[in-house]
Amino acid sequence: MNDKPISCTIKGAVNLNVDVRPGIAQNFNSGCKIIDISFPSIINPEIGEIHFQNSYVAFITLKVKIKVTEATPKHGQNDQGWKTAIHSLKLMPDPHAETGAQDLFCLTRKHFSCDLSNVVFLRLILQQPSPMWKDFNVQDIKIFRTPLGSRAVPFPHWITEEAKNSTGGKKEIEVSQSVPKSTKGVPDLDALSSKLQQLWALAEEASSNQPEESLGRYEVDGCYDINLLSYT
Repeated sequence: MNDKPISCTIKGAVNLNVDVRPGIAQNFNSGCKIIDISFPSIINPEIGEIHFQNSYVAFITLKVKIKVTEATPKHGQNDQGWKTAIHSLKLMPDPHAETGAQDLFCLTRKHFSCDLSNVVFLRLILQQPSPMWKDFNVQDIKIFRTPLGSRAVPFPHWITEEAKNSTGGKKEIEVSQSVPKSTKGVPDLDALSSKLQQLWALAEEASSNQPEESLGRYEVDGCYDINLLSYT
């Protein structure tokens, strides 16, 4: 398992501006930025994870350009290899509030709608529709080839809670997270079941051999015999 980030060139975030027309301010904020990522020193890498820290980005979209070959399926004659791997993923539950504004995120294969292999170019599209914040961006971007189980950053609690509520409070368990067949420190289930059956049989035998009449106490005419008493 490789825990070293892929070497890449990350360009600074660029604001997307609308056409300036009469009556519209020159510094009109579109609420949208793009970050381009290229791989000049690696030939068509395979991407498994993308790590980053949010900085007031409300939604993120990931577009990827893959190497087009004869075997690559095309959607129309003008297909240049661009695909949308993630579309408008919510990073902040409320764009006007602080929740999720500076959280750490880890995008893995389960978030991608397509396989990120033979990648030539990545483009992050950042959106913040709220006018509450002066600036927005993502920082400390790291890209890895394969999933890193020991270094994976979980999604913030508000995302997991939201997903749990949307599924009726049920927690889904993946096959890879199922309980192993043999656990250290736990006795063998077959042996334990056999011993319990033996104890149950002994208990049934003892209960069936009990006399119907009460044995009574060690007493004679309402008085105890001192020789039958024991002290502890």
